[in-house]
Amino acid sequence: MITDKIKDSILYSLQQLFQLHLKSDEVTVDQSADRIHGDYTSNVAFRLAKQLGKNPKEIAEELAKSLVANGGFAKVEALSGFVNFFLDHEYFQEIVSQIIKEKEHFADLELLKNKKIQVEFISANPTGPLTLANGRGGFGGDVLARVFTKVGAKVEREYYVNDGGNQVRLLGASILAAAGKQDKSDDYYKGEYIDEWAKANSSVVEEHIDDEFGLGSLAAQDLLEVNIKPAVAKLNIHFDNWFSEKKMIDRGEVDEGIENLKKYGHTYEKDGALWLKTTEKGDDKDRVLVKADGEKTYFANDIAYHFDKFYKRGFDQVVDFWGADHHGYVGRMMAAVDLGVGTVGTLKVAIMQMVRLIKDGQEFKMSKRKGTYVTMDDLLTLIGGSERDAADVARFFFLSRSFSTHMDFDLDLAKERSDKNPVFYVKYAYARLSGILKNASELRLPKADLSLLTSPQETELIEQMAQLPNVIASIVTFDEYPVHYLTFYAIDLAKKFHAFYDKCRVIDEDNLELTAARIELVRATQIVLGIVMRDLIGIDAPERM
Repeated sequence: MITDKIKDSILYSLQQLFQLHLKSDEVTVDQSADRIHGDYTSNVAFRLAKQLGKNPKEIAEELAKSLVANGGFAKVEALSGFVNFFLDHEYFQEIVSQIIKEKEHFADLELLKNKKIQVEFISANPTGPLTLANGRGGFGGDVLARVFTKVGAKVEREYYVNDGGNQVRLLGASILAAAGKQDKSDDYYKGEYIDEWAKANSSVVEEHIDDEFGLGSLAAQDLLEVNIKPAVAKLNIHFDNWFSEKKMIDRGEVDEGIENLKKYGHTYEKDGALWLKTTEKGDDKDRVLVKADGEKTYFANDIAYHFDKFYKRGFDQVVDFWGADHHGYVGRMMAAVDLGVGTVGTLKVAIMQMVRLIKDGQEFKMSKRKGTYVTMDDLLTLIGGSERDAADVARFFFLSRSFSTHMDFDLDLAKERSDKNPVFYVKYAYARLSGILKNASELRLPKADLSLLTSPQETELIEQMAQLPNVIASIVTFDEYPVHYLTFYAIDLAKKFHAFYDKCRVIDEDNLELTAARIELVRATQIVLGIVMRDLIGIDAPERM
């Protein structure tokens, strides 16, 4: 990475000048907003002013002189306390060569090498189809797992099947009411799928008139296999494990977890209930594990589930994707894991904010007969085109905003089959790259001389490619896991390529030397864009459109 090389040079000069032994993450290097002031810039002089007792301008000037003396840059200047770096073209040539040599392994990092990480996402109750909110978390979890793999982690994707709690009994009651076997209630699940299941399984309903949980369990398993798993497959998401809450309860893990918490003094009894001392770890109040009537809470089940993750399966880090309605649950879960797991592993929670579907400038809602939600199957149908294209559009759009922000999904734009749609804009770029390479394969080109790549458009395209390792590192480093950086990056890379293509003639049979160099640049761009599209975002990279 270019920034790493610059940081190394800064650290070496700081050691020489001031006997400072800083770490790489203590130095910031960014691309310059205005290329007149160099390719990259650092504000390190401002950060060190108080520590060194000097003016930032003075520190920057001393640092620039040292960096020039040590070599490696075309020019280094100090300007108003900033240190600006002008790179030699050899930097850019090395990047192109590196990409072509490493191919799909370009930007492979070892930030989390051999760390065992679990990403648990979607985990919608098996009581109905997947909705827009589930889709947002589904794509987010899948892409984060891809990024973790890119930085060397051993990653497992998991879906937690909530098939052991009250929601399953409620599903059974909803079906009985739909079949006319008991009174309806506003608390019951609604939608065509409830009526259809009750009608299609009338004999099963008759057999379970007095067994709401048993009926709900059968329906939940059916909905999981017939609705949820096929919907997940359509979204190009794969789970390594579908973890059953009911089986965990049947194995006695909830009782085991409660006994362990008791053993280490983390619980107490009050008003006939068993409480967990979550306030000791920052929660706003202690939480009930077992009610006065002996019934265990959802919280007790969730604690047992996380103990299973950390103690029994040995994950170093777990990332849970939860909906916005679970925001208030984060503090107690973090406290419980801290009490019961301690330094065994780290839990992170990503909260998915709500999604609205917008059509013709207004919020689009399905008919009340279907319920008050839009399913992911509905969304793919509304987007249109092939199932894979629709899933790619949905994925890219959902990944275009931070998890922590509310999102309006623009259905009109999603249905566009032109470069106005950012998904197709990026796909067109990849197809054009592939077409150029196919045409060039018919030419007898000399060995590429990358020193010929000197135009501003070529340099900016190479710089954009060089940023991919930084983007990946930022995603796994920042607490909110900003995977939306990848869609921004893909669009920016496509823009840089289109600008290069518009200004620079790639295939020129009267100048085969320059053609050979530019074909290598095109090849490198195709590799990088392919990594981002296929390996990280998870969309198709078509060679023709």
